[in-house]
Amino acid sequence: MTVGRRLLRDGRIDGRRVDVLVENGHIAAIAPVIEAGDAECHDLQGKLLLPGFVESHIHLDKAFVADRAPGLSRDGPSPQSMVAELKRQFTVDDIYTRARRAAREAIRHGCVAMRAYVEIDPYVELRGVEAMLSLKADLAGVLDLQLVAFAQEGIFQDDVTQALIVEGLGQGLEVLGGCPYMDPGQERPHIDWCFETAAKHGVPLDFHADTADDPAQLTTDYIVSQTRAYGMAGDVQIGHLCTLDVLSPDTRAALIDALREAEVHVVSLPATEAHVKGRDDPVRAWRGVTRIGELREGGVNVAVATNNVVNPFTPYGHADLLRQLLVTAMTAHLGNLDQLAWLPELVTTNPAKALKRRGYGLSAGARADLVVLDAPDPVTAIIEQSEKALVLSGGRIVAENSRTNVLAV
Repeated sequence: MTVGRRLLRDGRIDGRRVDVLVENGHIAAIAPVIEAGDAECHDLQGKLLLPGFVESHIHLDKAFVADRAPGLSRDGPSPQSMVAELKRQFTVDDIYTRARRAAREAIRHGCVAMRAYVEIDPYVELRGVEAMLSLKADLAGVLDLQLVAFAQEGIFQDDVTQALIVEGLGQGLEVLGGCPYMDPGQERPHIDWCFETAAKHGVPLDFHADTADDPAQLTTDYIVSQTRAYGMAGDVQIGHLCTLDVLSPDTRAALIDALREAEVHVVSLPATEAHVKGRDDPVRAWRGVTRIGELREGGVNVAVATNNVVNPFTPYGHADLLRQLLVTAMTAHLGNLDQLAWLPELVTTNPAKALKRRGYGLSAGARADLVVLDAPDPVTAIIEQSEKALVLSGGRIVAENSRTNVLAV
């Protein structure tokens, strides 16, 4: 897509007031003052300028179905079982409509790239694949949508899912997703099949793993060892990793070192963990959020993502990564001012690295994927949940928002 010249005047990057010149969808220059008389000018008036948000773990195909199922209760059905039943009734049009609604909300809130899971199983079969590939095509140039062939219900529970997953990859899904804990007692064969299939088809891997509070159920260590064995450093992502929170300090530190050395990316999903975890324990309400700060300090590429949008897993889920940063600050003990200052990397540079986005960032030559926040700094933006004044994808303005006062004072 060809985009003309655009000047973002008086934005704020790392505390500096700068102008940003955009030409043909890329950042042409960043300087204190840029003269570009023929460019379309936007006066940012000192607003914060960040790279566009990157959503690295979201389920668009099961968004907005919370009203189709009861809420969670201690003795009630699990979110997995409720959604499994709902999927039987999903149609291509239903999936597309709900997924598009969630994607549009993400774009409005600053998202320029996204990794979304496409559920494939005997319940929904390949209807989600058809819907999500159509959505990817329709949003091209606005949202870079990366799709994962994902078996939420496990791959050893029937005799059709494995073949359906491979068919989904053949139809154009770009990543293979695994969920070892959905094949109890066969977690290692599940992981092995995923690595073998990914190697055969030349695709990255993305696991939902280690959601339990039992250290004996840990599988991340085996995923790390297989990442090394298959030479897939940098091509494997793990979502959840809640079990890290309950490991002994020495075991936790060793696993963090192993994750760093194998270049395995980790994505935390605080909103879902806070809603789902600890409901069955009458003694303690474990919240399940992984050790984000320790992962970062240990050199692991760690991100934060939305996961679910208005479904039984997270009824209040919302495709707004700035909101997820506030949830993260609250649930992961990352609310000190110095921590709030670096939290944006969890939804910008870190997930961009995991998704292998090229030309991403705030530098000359980078793709002009940008979000302008109505705040002077990241701390204020998170605390006040500042509006995303402008969202640019490839230099094109794809969202423009304002917050008006109720009263003039």
